[in-house]
Amino acid sequence: MDELAEIRIRLALQDLNAAFTHSLDHDQIDALADLFTEDALYTHGERRSEGRAAIRALFAARTAAGPRTTRHLATGLMLQINSESAASGASVCLTFASDGLPPFRPATPYLVADFSDRYQLCADGRWRIAARDIRRIFAAAGNPGPVGSVR
Repeated sequence: MDELAEIRIRLALQDLNAAFTHSLDHDQIDALADLFTEDALYTHGERRSEGRAAIRALFAARTAAGPRTTRHLATGLMLQINSESAASGASVCLTFASDGLPPFRPATPYLVADFSDRYQLCADGRWRIAARDIRRIFAAAGNPGPVGSVR
């Protein structure tokens, strides 16, 4: 693969990750679900969602539970381009979250987590998340665990 092809892939994957946090923070459930492959695996601790439909249902339930304001700040994206149609990545996500509508005071971090991803170029020419595993590194005292988990 030439250097220009690799740059194009890197930019597409950066955009994919930005679209994830934007769609999640703005309750754009259909756009969020479309960022995953049909057979994607999305895990966070004990919570496991398999397939785009299950991922859509997870985030739809989160939105249906009532007003919740979040901001996910992702950084440190490290990409490994494996081929013209497969890649992997790792990043860190800092989350602020509160039930209700803004503004909130104080701004207290809710979670810091590592994201471990596999990406796939799909038949329609779009890169999507084939697998995302979220590992908690720091959690606020009032953070009960992943939304959608059995508690």
